[in-house]
Amino acid sequence: MTKSTGEIEDEGNARGKGKSPPRTPRETADAEHIRHMSILECPICYSHRASVLETHPSTARCADCGSTYKIKTVKHNPVQDDQEQPVKPPSRKKRRKKGRQPITPAPPINARDFGTLTDYINDALQRGPEGFRAAQREANRFARKFGLTHLEPQWFVCTQWLKDWAQGNIKTNGNTHHALASPSTLNKRGQSDTRLRVRGAISLRARFLTNYAMTGSIVLACRKSKISEQTFYYHKRNDKDFAQMVEDAKAHCIDLLHARCMQRSLEGDIEPVHWQGVVVDYIRKFDSRLQIEMLRAHMPNKFKTPGGGPIHVETGDKILAMDEATRARLIQAHREAIMDMPTTQEGEDERRRKIAEGES
Repeated sequence: MTKSTGEIEDEGNARGKGKSPPRTPRETADAEHIRHMSILECPICYSHRASVLETHPSTARCADCGSTYKIKTVKHNPVQDDQEQPVKPPSRKKRRKKGRQPITPAPPINARDFGTLTDYINDALQRGPEGFRAAQREANRFARKFGLTHLEPQWFVCTQWLKDWAQGNIKTNGNTHHALASPSTLNKRGQSDTRLRVRGAISLRARFLTNYAMTGSIVLACRKSKISEQTFYYHKRNDKDFAQMVEDAKAHCIDLLHARCMQRSLEGDIEPVHWQGVVVDYIRKFDSRLQIEMLRAHMPNKFKTPGGGPIHVETGDKILAMDEATRARLIQAHREAIMDMPTTQEGEDERRRKIAEGES
């Protein structure tokens, strides 16, 4: 953009009067750029001719007026202008490591903190069937020592059926009990082979009963005691005393299950709290659903099961109130009536004949 003659004259008049004309933004930027450039200029005569002196700090001497003034210097860059400088990858922000407080592990919990029931159940489950047999052996020892009849062995006994089996009085197909019990086949101690088998059967029975009392499963008890299920059912079917022992072992398992549920309802379950892999505390949790079911089982009059109340049947102007026991009796009577109904015409004729005879 060219300036007119009037504008040049106005600028000259303004400079002559000591006033500088207003600058445009472009002119201001160029002036700042020139001001920051390291161009030698004498501050007195404004001359650009000078010689650099080797002093510290750096100075220059004007060639026109001979005055000395300070100058600015920059460090030499060895990299050529035409070469591209390597681009540095952006630096990752390093997380400051905050001062972590040391984690104090919680002290180990003892049996008193668990509770009486929890300590008893955990000890019984930890000992298992072997601990059960050891406890019974100890009870038998005290029974023989002090003459306590209520501590007599219940599962380590020889029943009457085993005695008959040892004497060969039981006739079974496919077994040679009579031949094994004959006096001609005696061992060094004067005992028959069947008697030895009876002693082995007593040990197997005791092992099975202890495992069944702790697990409640016939299959697991047979596998643990190393007997077949057919052998178990054979002894249970033929020996009534052994069948009663099996029921007692089942009752013991049910009682153990009830004690476990009672323990969880009253004392709860203690669970550890971990922080960065370290146990820092323990919390006690309760199962509210289990507590409700235990209350319904032990206090049915106060905590009733939903749907177990009396049934009201409305038939016109009469209302029949029926509780659960009455409903069960009616269902049983209806089932017996259905079972007594004849299935053929001959049976129907026989029923009618009996009714006629009874009326006559």
